[in-house]
Amino acid sequence: MKVGITGASGFLGKKLSKKLIENGHEVFRFVRRDPKDESEIYWSPSKQELDNEKFKTLDAVIHLAGESLAPKDIIGFFPFSGGRWTKEKKSRIYWSRKWASDLFVEAFNSLDVYPKIYISASGTTIYGDHLDEVITENTTFNRGAFDQMVAEEAWELPFSKLIKSDVRKVFARTGVVIGNGNITTQLITLTTKLNLSGPLGNGLQYWSWISIDDVINAYIFCLENENVNGAVNLVSPVPLMQKEFSKKVAKVYKKFSILPTPKFALNLLMGSELANGLIFCSLRIIPEKLLKLGFKFQYPKLEEYIKVIKDGK
Repeated sequence: MKVGITGASGFLGKKLSKKLIENGHEVFRFVRRDPKDESEIYWSPSKQELDNEKFKTLDAVIHLAGESLAPKDIIGFFPFSGGRWTKEKKSRIYWSRKWASDLFVEAFNSLDVYPKIYISASGTTIYGDHLDEVITENTTFNRGAFDQMVAEEAWELPFSKLIKSDVRKVFARTGVVIGNGNITTQLITLTTKLNLSGPLGNGLQYWSWISIDDVINAYIFCLENENVNGAVNLVSPVPLMQKEFSKKVAKVYKKFSILPTPKFALNLLMGSELANGLIFCSLRIIPEKLLKLGFKFQYPKLEEYIKVIKDGK
């Protein structure tokens, strides 16, 4: 298939592009500058501009682009760093997604020829905090948090206006991604090596995590399996309380996971909204749809994948 990818230069986009090519697909990158060759497609969400002629030649679109929710490095968590959820940062997060979604909906609706598959990144934060309740794709949303609103209103809701019934839509609601090279994993491994990986707050909040390998495989599964439609939870089948998550990581590294970090300290360091979104929101999520459709997780258990990360793979 001819697959167009936004965010192809990002952490996930690079790995997914490579895997798609290995699987025999052609990859086309959406770019915000003049294309350098035929493998690039011009788009500008903020200007609502898209090269429709090239868009029409695609079989599928995988949309990953959007202002990062998390800071790019540890310095970004500090005040005045630009990574915290200031008013300006929140505006970039929201509109980078909303403009892109609106642009694709308009393209699909206005063209006679268009891709028949649309797969969009989304987030498990769309469900909102559910404490210890088990969450599936059919669970109702607990609204109120900023990141919940972004996932619902900017990633997914715009496609309620899509009038083309022959476009297969998939919203990949992805949990905490673990893999060498991303900021989440860097922070987890750093604090573990320093024996600082105890419970965050009371540690009772659930983290629904997934390996980057399984994220990539799940995207390709969604692309190639015509039975996949609508919301899909991209999480490991084994969600963990945060304190159990930390213990398992520490055990692999042969470190301690004892001293808790008070919730007020993390709220002060990161800002309460960002801390709640990244750390304290409890999401006990099951990938019900993937499991029913026969998707096989490469790393269903955290400790197995942490050993892979420890070995630098």
